[in-house]
Amino acid sequence: MRYLISTLLASAPIAFASQTVFSIHDDVLAFPQYEVYFSQSIISDTEAYTLLNNIPKPPSETESPPSADTKSISSQAKSSSYNTNDHNDLDSSKSSYELMYLKNKPYLCSIPFVTPPLKNETSEAEARATEAKELARATDRGWELLQDLEGSCLYFVSGWWSYSFCYNAEVTQFHAIPQYPGKPPSPPERDPNAQMYVLGKVKSQKSAVTDEWGNEVEKPKQKVTAATSAGTELQVKGDTRYLVQKLEGGTICDLTGKPRRVEIQYHCMPNMSDRIGYIKEVTTCSYLLVVYTPRLCNDVAFAPATESKANAIVCRAVISEDEMGSREELKGEIATNDEEKVNQVINIGGVVVGAGKYIGKDGNRIPIAADFGQESPDSKVEIIASGKSETEGGAVELASEEELQKLDLDPDIVEAMKVELEGVANGRSWSIKVVDAPGQVRQILMIIDDEEEEKEGKEGEEEGSEEIYKEEL
Repeated sequence: MRYLISTLLASAPIAFASQTVFSIHDDVLAFPQYEVYFSQSIISDTEAYTLLNNIPKPPSETESPPSADTKSISSQAKSSSYNTNDHNDLDSSKSSYELMYLKNKPYLCSIPFVTPPLKNETSEAEARATEAKELARATDRGWELLQDLEGSCLYFVSGWWSYSFCYNAEVTQFHAIPQYPGKPPSPPERDPNAQMYVLGKVKSQKSAVTDEWGNEVEKPKQKVTAATSAGTELQVKGDTRYLVQKLEGGTICDLTGKPRRVEIQYHCMPNMSDRIGYIKEVTTCSYLLVVYTPRLCNDVAFAPATESKANAIVCRAVISEDEMGSREELKGEIATNDEEKVNQVINIGGVVVGAGKYIGKDGNRIPIAADFGQESPDSKVEIIASGKSETEGGAVELASEEELQKLDLDPDIVEAMKVELEGVANGRSWSIKVVDAPGQVRQILMIIDDEEEEKEGKEGEEEGSEEIYKEEL
């Protein structure tokens, strides 16, 4: 976290005018910029006095707080995540040092020496003329870079509506035919039964001229510039430059009675393909379409501005030589405790999470054990209902209501399960079991005995109909 502290800045060089493009996020009176970081490292009082030279020893905890003429850090400042765990940057030839206090605790702050930028001797009129010339050059160059989009179309889907933007042609809004799953992705195709709206189109220009005898001849191609591209301009917002193209002559709006119109913004977006960022209706039947393209990034005028980092003022806590040893021991204990927490196993419902029991640490799945899926030796199995086959008499045994209530089972549901199972068993023996295993969800198993089918299968094999009988099974 960053904290700007005015008392430290007072000892820094005076401010200079910004050499960059104006941005609303910049403080024009704060150049060169500084940021105060509270380092995690500490420094001994002996080393601090060596750097400070003439700074007196700070008061101890038992002494009175610093006097009014002693510089103090605002109590609202907090520690930051700036990690400087060594003293390699403590160099008197590169930084000046100030002893500051935060809540009566001393901190040694290093303020880097900053070389002031060269003073701009150019007059205001010359600067404006140069800027206007550069903007005109960037505008013409930008439209040249966009000519690679000629003949291509971009598509954008937003809810029920789909949009098509064909460079130097038109922007349309339509309902697309639904794409069926399994088909490769393709541009949205217009539904011929639905209405299509033209949001704006480029005014047609005559590509042929007549000679002195009245014959049509091909018009020579002109170099594409801002002058030849109607309704185009370059706009600057903060430190961002982008091209704007305004299209009119769209479908008549039912609400305003005027043709629809759209403003297209071309923004530099490196490391990606041409795409429509978004489109929205800013006012009734007036739209804004933003196109992200890497083509404009070939001109530095449209490239994203690099963030200027402020100069770091690093503050370290100053402690006595006696405390340095105890601090190091405390750090060692904290590191040991953190390591123990990392190595501590997590047991959830009797299962150790992350132990590599089911999936190895190298990412390979462990082979399934031979006894996987079998009942746990600690599991408890209760037979709540059973029925014998018709050959054995068809006797049915059912647990009493008291026994079912002890197992937290509804007798009516068990009776319904019994009736359903009898119908499916078709004269074979069956049973209903309740399996309770530690750390697992209770299971209710409805089992039908297939011993009679196995016997019939063996008889069928002896008769020589093995393949046919297996297919029937």
